[in-house]
Amino acid sequence: MEIHIARNEEQFGPFSPEEVRRQLAAGLLQPTDYAWSEGANAWVQLADLPSLLSPPAQPVAPHLPPSAAPVIEPVAHRSHPTSGLAVASMILGILSVTFVVPAVSGIAGAICGHLARARIRRSGETIAGDGMAVAGLITSYIGLFIILLALVFAFAIIGAGMALPIFGGTQMRAKQTKALGQVRDMATACHLYASDHQGRFPKTLEELVPKYLPDRQVFVCPLSGPGVAQGYVYFGGMDTDPGEKILIMSKYQDPEGKRVLVSVNYSARFEKPPPELLRPGGR
Repeated sequence: MEIHIARNEEQFGPFSPEEVRRQLAAGLLQPTDYAWSEGANAWVQLADLPSLLSPPAQPVAPHLPPSAAPVIEPVAHRSHPTSGLAVASMILGILSVTFVVPAVSGIAGAICGHLARARIRRSGETIAGDGMAVAGLITSYIGLFIILLALVFAFAIIGAGMALPIFGGTQMRAKQTKALGQVRDMATACHLYASDHQGRFPKTLEELVPKYLPDRQVFVCPLSGPGVAQGYVYFGGMDTDPGEKILIMSKYQDPEGKRVLVSVNYSARFEKPPPELLRPGGR
């Protein structure tokens, strides 16, 4: 007679009655497990089958003289086979944390670990190696987590390297815009001064403070920084001078030689000045 066993919606077997008794004695099967054999009307708990819970009565051997008594040999203990998938999972997990093809080892180790544990559960724990499978899963996921951290760190460095030039360029454009606004304000102040002084621009920009400009902070060019108190070169003149004549020029110039310029006609731009303005005392 062959007996099928069911536990938690999983079926095992078939087993012989002797194997069922052995597994009950070893604790691998429980009296609350269900059993069914061919010809039975329904599944019943092993506890309801007393014939399986107690060993069958053994026939009494006839009394024999000591010389004729049979020799009883010890029965070797039968160990459960170890899951090959569990062993593979543990090896691959170790490889993943030692950076030997970590991505491939981590993924393969995790897959083998889950498959091994599923097969061990379905076998009714007649297959060993669950501890190895758990160890393989842990080390595999640790290896994959390390790879994920490395990728995030690498992308962060690449992103920062790409963002720094953009951020630097944005800051430079903001400073240029502020400097252009300053020279326009100074040009307007010069024209206001000229309207009060027979069309003559002031000899120096300092003459514009405080009547025409609120303070000397406007003379600090954002491109030069606060280390240069007077960041502009002033050329002076009359309000009747040609409109394209350069009135104010920044001392700062970029690597291409461009400077902040404003003309008598208030035209402000960031470009290379005429060469004559760069000569000492040039105009």
